[in-house]
Order: sequence, then C-alpha cells, then structure tokens
Amino acid sequence: MPSALRKRQPLPLRDLQQKLWTAPYSSRYIVWSEARQTNPDSDLCLVDRFFLLTQVLHRLDADRSEWLYQRCREVEQAPYGYIDIWAREHYKSTIITFAGAIQEILRDPEITIGLFSHTKPIAKAFLSQVKREFEANEDLKDLFPEILWSDPEKEAPSWSLDGGIVVKRQGNPKEATIEAHGLVDGQPTSRHFKLRIYDDVVTPESVNTPEQIQKTTEAWELSNNLGAEGGHEQIIGTRYHHADTYQAIIDRGAAVLRKYACTVDGSLDGEPVLWSKAYLQEKLTKQGDATFSCQNLCSPLAGKQRMFNIQDVRIYECRPETLMVFIMIDPGRSKKKDSAHTAMVVLGLDAAGNKYLLDGFDHKMDLLERWRRMRDLYHTWRREPGVQGVKVGYERYGAIADLDFFELQMRVPNEGGYFEIVELEWPHDGLGSKTDRVQRLTPDLRTHRFYVPYATDPENLTSVQQRMRDAGYEYRISRRIRKMDGDKQIYDLTERLKLQISFFPFGDRVDVVDALSRIYDMEPMPPSAPVQIEDIEPDVV
Repeated sequence: MPSALRKRQPLPLRDLQQKLWTAPYSSRYIVWSEARQTNPDSDLCLVDRFFLLTQVLHRLDADRSEWLYQRCREVEQAPYGYIDIWAREHYKSTIITFAGAIQEILRDPEITIGLFSHTKPIAKAFLSQVKREFEANEDLKDLFPEILWSDPEKEAPSWSLDGGIVVKRQGNPKEATIEAHGLVDGQPTSRHFKLRIYDDVVTPESVNTPEQIQKTTEAWELSNNLGAEGGHEQIIGTRYHHADTYQAIIDRGAAVLRKYACTVDGSLDGEPVLWSKAYLQEKLTKQGDATFSCQNLCSPLAGKQRMFNIQDVRIYECRPETLMVFIMIDPGRSKKKDSAHTAMVVLGLDAAGNKYLLDGFDHKMDLLERWRRMRDLYHTWRREPGVQGVKVGYERYGAIADLDFFELQMRVPNEGGYFEIVELEWPHDGLGSKTDRVQRLTPDLRTHRFYVPYATDPENLTSVQQRMRDAGYEYRISRRIRKMDGDKQIYDLTERLKLQISFFPFGDRVDVVDALSRIYDMEPMPPSAPVQIEDIEPDVV
C-alpha cells in the first residue's frame, strides 16, 4: 500500500495501533496473527515498533523480556521531548535510534533526521547500522518498495556515511533523509532537520574537566538552531558525571527525564530488570560502585575523593535587605591562550553569616582590564541599596606590579578615587596551598550557608520576586551573572562556579572557587541588620 494512501486512511491504522499497543507481552504473537488477517505487515511496522524490531529487522535478541516490550511501547506513545537515560546494554539505542529512526522514515519518507553524537565517528556508527539495514534487509525492502531502493548504492542520489543517505521521496531538500554529525566537532551549518536524535553526546572524554563539560553543553545549545519549526528532538545517553551536559538539560527542563536503572529499585543490590543476578554481580565487581552507579544505575556518585557535594549549594531568589560585600580577586598574568583566568568574585554576607554570590568575572584580562573591572565592581556595589560596606582583597603573590599600578590609577582624575585593597598572600605549597584554602569552604557548604543566584527570567518572576518588586525592592531580586570575555563569548559565572565546586580538587581550572575561598582571609564582618530568611527561600525546591 503506497505511503500516500496510508496517510489518507489514518483511522484504520489508529485502531490497529491501539489494539497492538494495549496487547500484553504474553499475547503478542496471537495479536499479531489476528492483525495480519486484515492488515499487511507494512502496517504493523508503521504502528508497532516491537514488531518492526523483532520480526522485520530480525532483532530476536530484543524479544527476550517484557521489560523491553514495555520500553518499546512507552517510547512509541511518548517519543519526543524526553531524555532517555537507561542502563548500559538495555537497548535504548536499539529501540530509539535504530528502530525509531527506521520507523520514522517508513512513516514519512519526506522526513529529515540529524543524528548527533559527541564526535562524528560515533554518529556515523549509528548511521551505518541503519544504512546496512536498508541495503541488506530484503524483507524490509519488499514491504516498502515505494520508499526503499532496490540497490541504493547505485540508485540513491546520496548514499554514504559522510554525506548521509536519501530514500525515495518527492521533495528535494538540501538535507539527506538521515545524516550523521558530531556535536563538538564538525557540527553542520545551514541544516534544518525535522527530527534531531542525540545519542552519546556525553562521553568519558567530555567530562574530564569543567571546560570540557561546558564545551559540550554549549555545542548542544548551538545545535538547537539546526531544528525546524514544528520539528522534534530525542536525547539518549549514559551518565558519566553528576554535572554533565545531560544534567544541565534536565535542570533547565529542556527535556523530561526518563530513567531506567538496571535494577528494579535503582540500588546496587536490587533485583535486575533484564540481566541475570550473576551477570549483574560480575559487572559490579569489575566496575566498582562509582562506575557501576553512573553506567548502570544512571545515578552518578560523587566519588570518595571529591571534596564537595554540589547539592549543598543553595539558591536565592532575592538577596537579604542588608549585606556586607567582599570582592576577592585572583589575577591571571596575561591574556595569552594558556594563561590563567582572572577570577573576581563578589560575595555578600548577611547578619546570620550566610554568603551570597552577587557578581564577578572569570576570563583572561590584561593589567588595565583588571583595574577597570575591579574599580567598577567596587563602585557598583558601594552604591547598591542595603550594602553597608565593600571590602576588596587582591592576591599579592606575583602581583606587586599590579598593586603599584592600581595605586597610580587611583590618583588619576576621573578614575574613581581611592579605595583600600587588602593584600592577600598565599604560599603555593604546604599549609595554605590551594587545596587547603578551598577546603575551608566545607563547613559553609555542608551547613547550607552558601547561596548562588536563581536564574531569573525578568519576564517570568517567581511569586517571591513579584512581591519584592511590588514592595519597591526590585534591586534585591537575583540576577544571572552573565559576562563577556575577550573573545566576545558569553559565559555564566554561576555555572562555572558550580562546575568547579563539583570537580574540586580535580579539573584544569579552579580559579573561581579558589577566589571564593579567600573570603575567610578578609575578616568578614556581618552587617548589623538581621536577615529575612522568608524572603530568600525559593518557591520550589
């Protein structure tokens, strides 16, 4: 039956779909047999992914468990807008990327699909599986001769892993029917896909440092421009770190988490959903708790060597009415590619000793920019309502010339006048080294006394923020700390700090969290007015 005719008869297929989707796993062969009396196998392929996968794509290995049958049904009924994090070897790519892409093409040969992985070779491996099926599966070609080529390598206008594959279609868009692309290397331009499938965009190599995680997250953000109006996306993957790009997607609400661990209750000693107990125990023994939890329980552990738990960081929607403000600066030495960033952290202290991230920078700066950024932060926060005082601390180690230059600048007319800079001296080794300095954050973090700003949308304030604005205290509403570096790239200081906290003491860059820790050397004195805790607690946890 031609696909155009199938589209003109939606109700019979909808009835067939309902009948097949509600059939229990134990009755699947009976229901299929009954359906085949009135419908060709091609119809069953269009509405029953489990039938397509096991009977036509001949993946009999998937016909081994009611759990897999139910996952097929769940994905069919709600295919888009989810991030599917399933245990390793639990068929997520088989069901969604492989069988799902094939079924999408059979349903609508005019569709264009962009298949994205962390690197292009990974994406090409997924495409290769679909390509081979369209080449060698004679049963599939017999069922859909109006869509699939008899000899695609000779007949198709495009049939390669690099250029994508094209099935028989009426239109001639620049996009192939399905293409494979890398997310962080070789992301395409001038492409707009009706369906974007993200599979394995997070890899072990992409979570070694905060910078690698940020790069992957930014690449995923950029790839959103490769969609089409009315299009969809699917995200499939495995967790490698508790602060990876998948977590960013979940935290933003960009996709709904659909998580399936390898055990029924998600515990290390739980009943397996698919494996034998012996195989599960073998995996656990060889991988250890941390790796097993990431890969198979879909719940990344902090790890015994990690210093902080990012869940201890609290969020404020509105800052307290009165604050003492402290500006801590850890200067980089130049704007060269491999030089360290200059980290400037503005921290507010309330009467109860709670600490609030208010402002700051984290990028490469030359000496003049360091002066101007520091000067502007000082005067900006000195003028803020409710701020009872501002104190500036600057690392002196290796920066004598910086401090001398600042003294000269303060004497220049129109440069803002004099303000005191507390010189902070730090040994690089032994007692007082970087790890020892940062470790001092532990008590405040563990007792939930450290707050970062809520990612406020000015057009959609929370109820607490609306009350604050209506009362004339709009200046107390939290603001995202978004800054631009020397390359005109926008970054979010809060997100950088959270990544550095989650990685410490590992990771290439720890400049922001290091600068933050220097609050304890500033003799921080709280303001005189009491904090109003009810004004800062978020509406929703």
